[in-house]
Amino acid sequence: MRERAGFASALLLQLIGAAGALLLATRHWQTITTPRPRPFRDDVLSVTGRTVDAAPTALALVALAGVIAVIATRGVVRRLVGAVVALAAAALVWRSLAGLDAVSQSRARSLVQSKHSGAEVGAVARIDVHAVWAVLSVGCGALLLVAGLLVVWRGPRWGGMSAKYDRPAGGGTAEDEQQARARADASLWSALDRGVDPTEPTER
Repeated sequence: MRERAGFASALLLQLIGAAGALLLATRHWQTITTPRPRPFRDDVLSVTGRTVDAAPTALALVALAGVIAVIATRGVVRRLVGAVVALAAAALVWRSLAGLDAVSQSRARSLVQSKHSGAEVGAVARIDVHAVWAVLSVGCGALLLVAGLLVVWRGPRWGGMSAKYDRPAGGGTAEDEQQARARADASLWSALDRGVDPTEPTER
């Protein structure tokens, strides 16, 4: 029961961490405000986390794939999967922390130009960083790191996905034996109906 609880906890932490990081990457992490001559209003461009840096999204997808890999593997292979998840989590924390810094002026101009189909853009007045999303992404990376380390530590002791379908070492189940006897009895009566003595040895 304790091992099952550990297995479920690791998978749950992975799911929450990976799904949370993917969702947070779609939030507006920064806002770029570009002044424009009157009577036009200043241009305001909200930039998502995946636009600021695509790495957290890619790392979250790696961790999400790790959920399936942990379920499908056993032993040393599962421990290696846990190590990969832990490394992806550490990288996610690092890249999410980088999202706390505003993009450079040149990058901001490039983003604004892409919005306005290559139009010339002057000086960018202000770049506002919405730190809450990057901080939450760091938290998701921490959850993934705990999950990965838990898999490395305890993973080989957990059962595999197909464990309950494995054939017992001593043969089939009682239901299988009953079905086999029923087939043998049906074959015996079928032979008697054809006038064949089932006790006589068959010719080779």
